[in-house]
Amino acid sequence: MNPEECTQGCCGASRRRTVSDCFDRGLRRNRAEPLSVAGEKITDANGLEAQFSLDLENGVVKAVRFKVTSCVALTAYAEVLAEEAEQLSLASAIAISAHTLIETLDGVPVFRRDRANLAVAALRSAIQSALLRQTGAMNESRLHLRHATA
Repeated sequence: MNPEECTQGCCGASRRRTVSDCFDRGLRRNRAEPLSVAGEKITDANGLEAQFSLDLENGVVKAVRFKVTSCVALTAYAEVLAEEAEQLSLASAIAISAHTLIETLDGVPVFRRDRANLAVAALRSAIQSALLRQTGAMNESRLHLRHATA
């Protein structure tokens, strides 16, 4: 592989961040099976859906996958977010903002940039699931109360 084709830092090149390239990579990741820690499926006002899943090792995100509605901008944003979150701590990954995604990915029309918010919300849901798993804390919304009978 020559340096022009390599997307790794070893060749001094950063990953290409065009919508078409991120969409192509995102389609492959979108088709992959979910990982062990999955977040909630998030739906926006337009009916678009996104769900992220993670693999962790010692509090570091080792792999990210997602399932998103078929939307070029959403898929591209989800791919950029997945690439950015890998190899980060959960605290660093949850700090990635929609504004960062919008600045990172050129070529998304202004009226489609709201998809970055959906992608970030879905990743944060997966991170919250991972944090709950790590701490062993129970989410009160998942508790089932039994009424005592006399």
